[in-house]
Amino acid sequence: MKKRIGVLAVLMITAMALLASPVYSATMNPQENVNLYTGNKLIIDSNQPSIKSVVVRGNLTAATLSNNAYPSKNFTLTTNSTQLYTVDLLLSYQAPYTSEIVISDPSSGSKTQYTSYFVSGGDLNLTIFASFQAAPSTGPSTPLGWASFYGWVSQFGGAFPFWIKILYAVLGAQFALVGYRWIKFEDERRRIEGHLPPLDRGNKVYLWTEVVFRTLVAGFAISLAVMIGEVLVLLIAQYLLFVNLDLVSLIDFFSIFFVAALGTLVYLTREGLERIFDLKPIMED
Repeated sequence: MKKRIGVLAVLMITAMALLASPVYSATMNPQENVNLYTGNKLIIDSNQPSIKSVVVRGNLTAATLSNNAYPSKNFTLTTNSTQLYTVDLLLSYQAPYTSEIVISDPSSGSKTQYTSYFVSGGDLNLTIFASFQAAPSTGPSTPLGWASFYGWVSQFGGAFPFWIKILYAVLGAQFALVGYRWIKFEDERRRIEGHLPPLDRGNKVYLWTEVVFRTLVAGFAISLAVMIGEVLVLLIAQYLLFVNLDLVSLIDFFSIFFVAALGTLVYLTREGLERIFDLKPIMED
């Protein structure tokens, strides 16, 4: 009987000790990946002074951190360069509190809540991976001029292979010289013989569109023949001679389609000058 009373006494004392001991809430360890633009501010706000400590890893020389006395209600991180930071925050408060992650854009004055937490009391170990990226371009910051036009032409010209540029440069110079002499000869012949009216400016514009169109047709035919020829040479060498040739690729579909589209526009322009404005000169049969 005495043994039973002793066992009961031990159990009662143990139960009372357990009831008297404080109960701690489980600690949360969330992680967040936050993407920001350079110049934006990463803000952690709390409605209570729950931010006990902050650890930031990354290029701190390029960052600006809030200089607060802890515990604090907020923390701020910003940078004007492309950086990646890891922010570890320990939040703790005995009463319920709410914390939120906010992205602030000082240039527009806007603030966006990324996420928020409600903690009934206790600790919150929050890890944030903050990635600051360059903001998208909103257009040229300098007025357009000849330098901008030259830069655009250089970039556009880079889309064509070098041999295509040489081909059309040679054809353009040749057709321009021949076309100039042809138009000049035709105009002088008409003035001397007198049986046909001389060429006016509209007639000359029409004839120059004819020269440009023939230049494009000639370049298109030559470039297409060169590309097809290279393909045939490679196929014959590989399947008939069983030789793999390592040739410089001359195939460029962009130049083919571009010249075809440009030639179509020139042809339509020439037809419009003839049918709408009647600028085609009268020619001898």
